[in-house]
Amino acid sequence: MHRLHCRGDILGVISRIDGRGYKAYRDLLGACGEAGGLLVRVARVQGDPFAPPSVVAVEAPTDRVPREALKWPVPLADWLHRRLYSALRRRSRRVGEGHSGLLAVPRPGPVILRRSSVEVRGGRITFRVWAGLPSRGRRILGGEARRMLLEAIPAAVSEVLGEASRGPRGLWEHIHAWRLQETLRAQLRPRGLVAFVGDGSILPRRCGGCEDPLPGAVPFESPPSLRVELEGPGGESVTGMGVRRGVTVIAGSAFHGKTTLLEAIAAGVWDHVPGDGRERVVTVRNAMYVQAEDGRFISCVDVSPMIHDLPGGEDTRCFSTENASGATSTAAAIQEAVEAGAELVLLDEDTAASNILYSDERARGLTRWHTVTPLASLARSMAERGVSLVIVSSGSLPLLAVADTVIVMEAYKPRDATSHARELAARYGVEVPQAGYRPPRPRLVGSTPRLVKPKIRAWRLEDKALPASVDLRRDLHLVEEGQLNTVLLIVRDHLPRARGRILSEWLREIEGIIAEGGPQALASGEPGPSLSEVRGLDVAFAVNRLPGLSARQP
Repeated sequence: MHRLHCRGDILGVISRIDGRGYKAYRDLLGACGEAGGLLVRVARVQGDPFAPPSVVAVEAPTDRVPREALKWPVPLADWLHRRLYSALRRRSRRVGEGHSGLLAVPRPGPVILRRSSVEVRGGRITFRVWAGLPSRGRRILGGEARRMLLEAIPAAVSEVLGEASRGPRGLWEHIHAWRLQETLRAQLRPRGLVAFVGDGSILPRRCGGCEDPLPGAVPFESPPSLRVELEGPGGESVTGMGVRRGVTVIAGSAFHGKTTLLEAIAAGVWDHVPGDGRERVVTVRNAMYVQAEDGRFISCVDVSPMIHDLPGGEDTRCFSTENASGATSTAAAIQEAVEAGAELVLLDEDTAASNILYSDERARGLTRWHTVTPLASLARSMAERGVSLVIVSSGSLPLLAVADTVIVMEAYKPRDATSHARELAARYGVEVPQAGYRPPRPRLVGSTPRLVKPKIRAWRLEDKALPASVDLRRDLHLVEEGQLNTVLLIVRDHLPRARGRILSEWLREIEGIIAEGGPQALASGEPGPSLSEVRGLDVAFAVNRLPGLSARQP
């Protein structure tokens, strides 16, 4: 195999530095070794046993996996990553201080993503692994280092490749699940849909915050009037509920599955692994779940279609605050999502500001000052401009009156109640005044915060230079640690280059880099295993909430 970027021999370097102080490990940077037909290269060296672990890259020829599987490198690499995660956990053991002896890649989530940990490209497969170079008393343990680099890591990779070479059923099921979801999603726009929920899907999760399906849950069954038939990758028929462009309201009593359906639609922007239960739930990739975030930071967002005529005459066409309310934060999140390219916005009355969703016109005469135009009045205009809405509401007549489709959830089973909802609105004389929606104008990025040492902790982006952290749990589309690391990398290394540029254009550029070369293409040097694919919308989510961001409209 071609020895790319090799500087020295691992065995020779370890023999020379054994027993020396920990910093002598730096001599391993770029050193290579062969083990079992694999090329092992030390790509990054930690400066201290308590520092973030080193990175070891292992390269293997693609003839170690079935040729047919190479046609689909994304699900193949995802499957290899999952097997590598398990293989390394069995071999990782503490042999000294700090991270000594650690072998790991990030824990995968329930979705199939491109990651920097396993890359299938150019006739080779590259595995990237965290390795805690061993020491005791900050003295190098040469024998343990040799075992780790030339035995344990190659053995884990060989185990994974050996399993793949046999073409197990699980590999083909993994590939088929990815192909099915990609094929279904490609048919949404031509069919006038923004989402599809396949019959037989298991939508409820085992617990709040859990990703595995609820045992014994009611399988999804689409209402006959909303049932559509799509085609799978082999030409097979796949039936399910089509969520049409326009305004969809999901209604029903509490605990009957409204939010569960909405969250499944939100999760459908990614492809799910076999056994997840949502392998036949797909959504247009540029959908965004929006909610109220009291206290969040906002920089020059045009919220005037929804928020206007404020006391004091504040111009809401360029609204900024360091402490947003529920209404202003919801309005800003909608406009930021549309600015970043969202064609579907998802909202739940449990988590969004209710006055942004609807108002009762019969009570309008009670007050003389009206500062909010709710989505019920803007929805039709938004749909005409290409922004669809799916809103969970127990039964708000103003929303039901303007909905193109009304789905009532009863004991986790959907029912098409569109006609009934219109009858109710007519019976009670509900007329919702319609207003014209204006998409936000593009913003220029001015100054960006000067971060000192940003990090992710408990799903929050933090830095001592920031007055407040960014809670990334609020982005429901981020599902695993690697995605948080990618967002952190972009904010730290790429956001400063956005100064003076149109934010939406910069976001498209970032998304293009990931589409072309995977998240590892964002790294300025040798990437580690820590990065997972994100969307431009997810980057926008973090950037727009970053205290100290200065934006303006051209």
